[in-house]
Amino acid sequence: MDTSLCSPTAAAAAASSSSPPSSSSKHKATASTSPLHARATPAKSVASVVPISEETGAILKRKTGQQYVTSADLPARLSLSKCKDLVDVSALGQVQELDLSYCKRVVDVSALGGIRKLNLGGCIGVVDVSAL
Repeated sequence: MDTSLCSPTAAAAAASSSSPPSSSSKHKATASTSPLHARATPAKSVASVVPISEETGAILKRKTGQQYVTSADLPARLSLSKCKDLVDVSALGQVQELDLSYCKRVVDVSALGGIRKLNLGGCIGVVDVSAL
């Protein structure tokens, strides 16, 4: 397959090197006339990628066996039930389903408003869920 016409510049150059345009079609080839390719998964904006604190990262590694550096690395489903030392959950807002049941030191859940399914049962430190 010839990919030399994929860029708007190459398409415009190819259009100008072919037969001269007729008086009824005086437009140049632009990016809008080239085929568009849709992404299989939506891109995450830079603003939505949150670094995971060292403390939270260590807890995640202990519970899941995986090392996570940013929120973009997190799985869709995450269970951190009964984590006695978990406090900072600000980077977990990208997870779709999150189980924080009996995480007694969690207080601020304001960053978790985008989560589809959230279990806060037994989280005695959480007093304000208005952001959810």
